[in-house]
Amino acid sequence: MKRDFDLVRKILLQFEEKESSTIVEKPEVEGYSYEIVSYHCRLLYDAGLLRCEPVVSTTSDRLIKVSPFELTWDGHEFLDKIRSETTWNKIKIQAKEKGLALSFSIVTELAKRLAAQLLNGIAY
Repeated sequence: MKRDFDLVRKILLQFEEKESSTIVEKPEVEGYSYEIVSYHCRLLYDAGLLRCEPVVSTTSDRLIKVSPFELTWDGHEFLDKIRSETTWNKIKIQAKEKGLALSFSIVTELAKRLAAQLLNGIAY
């Protein structure tokens, strides 16, 4: 399965909007299958961006599934970098123009650069 950063962003936004820390047994995102959403929740758990109850194999330490319930501090921090639809689209366009695949480090770096550009344009 391929990692889909648009889906990552949608999952993070969805969990930020939750009003409680209840577990979501079957997370859903419109337009995506349960299998793909579940895979991305496992990725977000592995990355330390989403708090989950893990289900591990009884015969190995293989992570079978996660039941997510809230963002971590790092999840909030990452989402804050990509929250704006405008910023998110600029990140994707810049990465594509430079021939870069979206990765966590590329997204973070481009978001930092865009924030710095915005800050440099503010008069104090």
